[in-house]
Amino acid sequence: MVAVTNLRRAVVTYYAYRCVSAIGFIGPFLNVFLVSRGVTFTDLALGGSAMAAVAVLGEVPSGYVGDRLGRRRSLLLSQTLFAVGVSSWAFVRSTTAVVSVFVVFGLASAFQSGSTEAWLYDALDEADEAERYTEIESRGAALRLWVTATTMVAGGFLYVVEPLAPFACAAALSWSGVAIVASLPANARYRGASTDEGGDTSLGPRRALSLIRHFLGRPGLRVVIAVVAVFVGSLSAAGDYLQPVVVRTLPRTTATVAGAPLPEFVVLGCLYATFTALSAFAVDRADALRESLGSVTALLALVGVGGAAMLVPLVGTRLFGGSLAAAATLSAIVGFRTCGDVVRPIHSAYLNDRADSAGRATTLSAVAFVGAVVRVPFLLVGGRVADATTPAVALALVGVVPLGVALGVTVSKRPLVAGVSLKAAFDDR
Repeated sequence: MVAVTNLRRAVVTYYAYRCVSAIGFIGPFLNVFLVSRGVTFTDLALGGSAMAAVAVLGEVPSGYVGDRLGRRRSLLLSQTLFAVGVSSWAFVRSTTAVVSVFVVFGLASAFQSGSTEAWLYDALDEADEAERYTEIESRGAALRLWVTATTMVAGGFLYVVEPLAPFACAAALSWSGVAIVASLPANARYRGASTDEGGDTSLGPRRALSLIRHFLGRPGLRVVIAVVAVFVGSLSAAGDYLQPVVVRTLPRTTATVAGAPLPEFVVLGCLYATFTALSAFAVDRADALRESLGSVTALLALVGVGGAAMLVPLVGTRLFGGSLAAAATLSAIVGFRTCGDVVRPIHSAYLNDRADSAGRATTLSAVAFVGAVVRVPFLLVGGRVADATTPAVALALVGVVPLGVALGVTVSKRPLVAGVSLKAAFDDR
């Protein structure tokens, strides 16, 4: 009973951590706000690329640090860096400032990526509840999205009253996360007699590298990692063009209350909240999708549909017009955002089921390293295209790639999509 109570408390604390990591207060209009202050799409692309570069350099070392010193310590450093970054957005006006803030976020992301999943999976495994990972991770993601949706609406109203108010609220929420992370229980292997987290001295650099080579060396697993990395890279680039695409649609979809038009940023916040709420519904059912289709089939389907959805805003504008094009654009945005949100818990569970507890954060960070490498060309090329043409063209460009990759893997009749047992294909540990 004590173990069950402790696990329940740990999961509730984890849910709280996921909720406060949301920054919906500024999400709907951050890029528009920055561009209004002289920041260009190229600046944003450079910043995103710098963030990816930091992740490339820091992913594996940060995962190793999390495995050696404790996942909670890694998460505490990560959340502190996130809070610093969120608190800095209101003061960004130059290329140097943009890149600096993105670098901070890159470091925060590096210390978070592998350690978050490793902490949760091992906490469940210690209680013989590892099979609940997808359920709990997807529920945490859904709760985060619900909080994001709520704060997006609030942020839109706050922005109309005082543009800096939502930035202050986002910073306060992020800093509260530092205290919540500090209250997370340590994984069993890091509980020492003299310290709260004793460290894992058995994991040396040579063993860590061996674990990474073995984990990434499985042929079928490499394919899944590559497909998801391409999709996540395209989603990262798409985030820079999403707000301008939506803003260009707003004049045709202006909302009113009692005949009075709502301010643009209030409408924008409500639209983003709607997108996010729909994603929350879908993410909360990620485990059911995985059970129904299987992990690999579900991932390929989500990547293909998500990539295709990125083409719709451009095609809809060229072929249609007015309210029909606006409806197509908003539906497409909901589509690829939802696919991206549902991919993450399914992919995470798929990887965790095949990773060893010792070095789990290191191997998961190695996967994030692959994603960071793939993300760089998407950001650089997409940013140039958006400045030279339109954000809708750039969105379509980055969407073609994951669509083609998903179709290519499916058509190639690889064992992972041709009906061969997943256990025989992958469980070669």
